[in-house]
Amino acid sequence: MKSWSLIAKLVFSQMWHHPGRPLITIFGVIASTCAVVWVVSGYDALVSQFDENAQKYLGRYDALIVPIGPPSASNIVDEQILKELKSDVGVLEVNPVSQSRVTVTRIAQPSDTTQPETTLGLLVGSKPPVHGAPPIDPLLVGTPAVSPPYELVRGDWLDGKPDTPGAVLGVHTARNLKISVGDRILVTSLANQMELPVIGLIEQALESPSLNLQGPRRTPQEGRENSPKSAVENPEQSSKQMDSGNAAESNPKQAELALPSAYVQGVATNAVYVRPEIAEQITGFGARPTVLQIALRDTVSTEEFQDAWKSKFSAIKPPLRLVDYSTVRGGMETTRSVSSQRSQAWAATGMASLAAVFVILSTLSMGVTERSREFAMLRAIGLTRLQVGGLIAFESLLLSGLGWAGGLLTGAMLISLGNLVMPGLFNSGVGLGWTTITLSLTTVLAGALGAAILPVWRVMRITPLEAMSEQIPSPRRSRWISFTIAGLVLACLAPVIVFLLPIAPEWGVFSYSVIAYPALLLGIVLLTPAVITICERWFSPLLSKLFWLDNQLVDTQLSSNMWRTIGATLALTVGLGLYTSTQVWGYSMLQPFLPGDWMPDVLVAFHPVGVDDDSFQQIENIEGIKSDEVLPVTIEQPRFRWPEGEEPDSLRYDNAVLFGVDPQRAIGGNDPLFQFEFVDGDRESAARELEKGGACLVSEDFHMLTGIGTGDQLAFQPPNSPDETVTYRVAGVISLPGWHWITKFSGVRRHHVRTAAMMFASREDVQADFHLPQSEFFWLNKESSASLAAIESELQKIAESNAGTTIDVQGFGSMTSYRPFARVTATETVDRAIRMHAEATIWGMSMLPLITLAIMSLAVANAVIASVRARTWEFGVMRAIGITRWQVLRLIIAETILIGLAACLLSLTFGIVGGWSGVGMARYGGGFFAGPPSLVIPWKELAIGFGFTLSLCLIAGLWPALRTVRTETLSLLRK
Repeated sequence: MKSWSLIAKLVFSQMWHHPGRPLITIFGVIASTCAVVWVVSGYDALVSQFDENAQKYLGRYDALIVPIGPPSASNIVDEQILKELKSDVGVLEVNPVSQSRVTVTRIAQPSDTTQPETTLGLLVGSKPPVHGAPPIDPLLVGTPAVSPPYELVRGDWLDGKPDTPGAVLGVHTARNLKISVGDRILVTSLANQMELPVIGLIEQALESPSLNLQGPRRTPQEGRENSPKSAVENPEQSSKQMDSGNAAESNPKQAELALPSAYVQGVATNAVYVRPEIAEQITGFGARPTVLQIALRDTVSTEEFQDAWKSKFSAIKPPLRLVDYSTVRGGMETTRSVSSQRSQAWAATGMASLAAVFVILSTLSMGVTERSREFAMLRAIGLTRLQVGGLIAFESLLLSGLGWAGGLLTGAMLISLGNLVMPGLFNSGVGLGWTTITLSLTTVLAGALGAAILPVWRVMRITPLEAMSEQIPSPRRSRWISFTIAGLVLACLAPVIVFLLPIAPEWGVFSYSVIAYPALLLGIVLLTPAVITICERWFSPLLSKLFWLDNQLVDTQLSSNMWRTIGATLALTVGLGLYTSTQVWGYSMLQPFLPGDWMPDVLVAFHPVGVDDDSFQQIENIEGIKSDEVLPVTIEQPRFRWPEGEEPDSLRYDNAVLFGVDPQRAIGGNDPLFQFEFVDGDRESAARELEKGGACLVSEDFHMLTGIGTGDQLAFQPPNSPDETVTYRVAGVISLPGWHWITKFSGVRRHHVRTAAMMFASREDVQADFHLPQSEFFWLNKESSASLAAIESELQKIAESNAGTTIDVQGFGSMTSYRPFARVTATETVDRAIRMHAEATIWGMSMLPLITLAIMSLAVANAVIASVRARTWEFGVMRAIGITRWQVLRLIIAETILIGLAACLLSLTFGIVGGWSGVGMARYGGGFFAGPPSLVIPWKELAIGFGFTLSLCLIAGLWPALRTVRTETLSLLRK
């Protein structure tokens, strides 16, 4: 007890006489804790709302009846079950709900100012939803409910009069769309577009629970029972030959439209509510229930109801499941939002722990260096090694404890203020729960313990005899050289493992995560002394000239105090290095997804009925379109049919988008429409192969993932005739950068949300093999000065000439298209939207590293304070021999900037190697792999981070510099 009392007195005495560095350290821990509180409080708020959101999700109903199986537009509740439920005496109310994918936009008012350009506005706007695009808009919910199913917040509920249509929105949906009661919305489906007034707002749960009602997943090999392997294994077999061997006898089906999936199991929480009659007008087909909302009588419990109906629900197709409060409550805990916020919480904790480690470490380590003689004297007067080490440990815990308490209080004030000033800042609200308290405490404890290890070890090695020495010598130069060699070897290990070693895919991620990345981190640490020395050699002459200083005053300041400089440089590198690697990785990953020069200007899709042959000439005659560069395209999205046991393991999705084009106009001749770069094969021979028939071109990324190249066979299952097999031989491999996004929002993904590849074949083959007589797609070029909006308007007129056409819909029978659409996808628009989305995502990922960088600047302040204190007498001598205050100030600032430059060079090394290796790891990601990895160094974005770093260093060094120059010369000499 006496020992700890003495230790506490010594620590408090040191802090009292030298408060600057402890205060800066405490501020650093406060900032780290605030970062954790800011991120984790959202997760705490979400967890605390599970019960409330589960009740809001059910509304005034006791349970839901939901089909089991993947969310699908055709996954509906059997009508007979609905009739039986309505006649059940224990059921008070049955509300059959139909849900459909639509696009919802606010109709602008004359008083509205110009809205900023957005990614979704560019790619979607008021166009109908498609398979490739995720459900970014509210679902259209048709409901006959007389009373609102949820609490009515504002306005009125639906009145049930078809001649006076209206819509009711959820409060959160209306907020996202910037809509209030009295505004008008435009609801767009594949069949129609209708304006509706918003008459009311209801309170709904923030998100849908994860109900896990997928049922058995369909494998890529389903449907292969009826297709003999000879279709794939016999190269002589015609690509147009069917499984039975006779196409004429098979009576193939005609093409059917597949509606985009609703993506939601249960009731939508992001919804636009209308009456079923209005829903039918918008969608073009009868409103059929996808979910049943059930209200039971007070005498019947959900358990009793489930026992009575369980056998009936499981006997029908699709089978049904009762979803009650407990199921919803459990599903709230496993949603994507919860998982995402949990991951963010752990990421913030990790980053904040690193920040706390380095900030506290800089204080403790520099304190050991400066007070080495003091510790030796303590040893000489009787303190044991353990007691001297206890001084450092106690100081570390004290600093972290004060910082944690202050950070918790400050963080709570900040999140409350942020929620008050900007109500939409935290989607789930804010809450200071046990998770926030626990993780923030974990952060500072990890920081305190991690930071104390090295200083405690150093101070316990100090002997009483060292009280006679002036300072602890720095390691010899040979040791720094050994560190440099070891660092280079370890840093090079990551690209060697990623790019050079033939590692199996299943071991790729493991070897990178466990071996390569940790080796890179350790290599960067070992390279730090060499980088500091290089920066001192390269930049000290420049800074000397810039600040009008003698170079001899600048060129040895960092290396003569190497341990102190290493700590400050690594502290900055934690945030700046992660920022740099994020930028390099992000922009390098972006490059293969940008539309390449091979693409024509515009891809237009006439949905959902297509156009006849007479419309082709109308398209060519539109002003602004190059009439000789209009190419009709037939597109299908079939599944692969792989031979038994030969499915490529690295291929994530089991289908491809097949583009049927005129081979000579598309890739043949002297001036083809598509400027393909052939990776394997050549343009002229490929054009001849496609013209002969039974051939296709595959994308480079598909070739890299599967190994399928020129001369190999690919077999497909036609969506409209699943008993057939279509086989094409590969005539060439082409580079198709940007195909992912051009297919995502253009409507060419006819049946599946995700796809593995984009391929080209002869249009005649695709039409005949996949039974697609109607022309839906055209690829064309426009005049450079032509207005895209004007061209789109003329194309829309052509589409509307087929209004009123009835078409077949998979799972729904027929659908009447009251307003067909011309979906125009311009290459330049897609390019702009991708860049906007990518930049927003990359910068969102970079925020936490930048916050960490700002916190780490306090370690630089500590280093400068230590440097100033160690050189106080030196500065006094300089002042005595005639060096001015202004020159001393410039000298300290130059030293601080040198530390920042060393951190920039070290971070650039880490960012390029780590980012480039991360891009190489994308080949193990299946669907996220877009071709050969490319290295892009975004110098403009990196300059922002480097400039921020140097600014932080300048600010960090300004206060100790000003404090030094304001001290009188005699006072400096006495210290």
